[in-house]
Amino acid sequence: MRLSGLRTRRPYIVTMVIVASIASANVMSAAVGAAWPELPPTVLELIVELVLAALAVVLLTAMRSWTTVGFRALPRLSDLRLYWIPLLPVLPVVVSASVGMSRLRFEEVLFFVILACLIGFVEEAFFRGLLLQALAPRGLWKAAVLSSIIFGVLHLLNLLFGADPAATLIQTVYATAMGFGFAAVTLRTGSLWPLVAIHAAIDFAGFVTSQGTVIGSVTSTDIAIYSLYIVMFGGYGILMMRAVTRESAQAGPTKTPSDNSPASTRSAT
Repeated sequence: MRLSGLRTRRPYIVTMVIVASIASANVMSAAVGAAWPELPPTVLELIVELVLAALAVVLLTAMRSWTTVGFRALPRLSDLRLYWIPLLPVLPVVVSASVGMSRLRFEEVLFFVILACLIGFVEEAFFRGLLLQALAPRGLWKAAVLSSIIFGVLHLLNLLFGADPAATLIQTVYATAMGFGFAAVTLRTGSLWPLVAIHAAIDFAGFVTSQGTVIGSVTSTDIAIYSLYIVMFGGYGILMMRAVTRESAQAGPTKTPSDNSPASTRSAT
């Protein structure tokens, strides 16, 4: 079987490869950190993301899936209106992020920019790209829910780097809800680039605000904010998925999210 057909014909193999790769990279990084404790967690995370980014590029190229999984332009510029909910987590921390940047050296800011961009590319390429599109032929709702659960659960790996357990649990639930919203809008538009940029912006704002990448303890205010985002992304995902289901039914039973392209015809909602 050609690798280009593996994504659609063996979706669960693709899923296991992605999960195993991410878990293995993080476990090995944690082992390196334990052996050389003088290495800061940020450096270890950069190494992990560089390895995973290289793997994503290799898989996307070998499977000839860059375009089909979503690395293409939006079909319509008007679809940008669909991304205001995913962008919301960035807006409340703009001021605090600006203050955080003023306390960092230029090279530190540049480091966080690079790291955030790598994470944005890696996580969107794997979860809303390869994994989501591989599962989509088995059912759009199933693909969105399963990919988001896997995305959320893998955030538990942050515990390997000393993250606070309570904060990590909250982040896991938040990431699951966010992943569901991101998956739904990806199925709606067929493009990953806006989410790569938004994901990078969210992570960068978090890095410069906290002056690092490891989650510390959370306050009651943090819990309230995360709870709001969880409800917001969950509701947003449901609304997007209803639109996706309706458009898919109107387009015909053979329509898949990978068919969404500038040349495809889609009904207006």
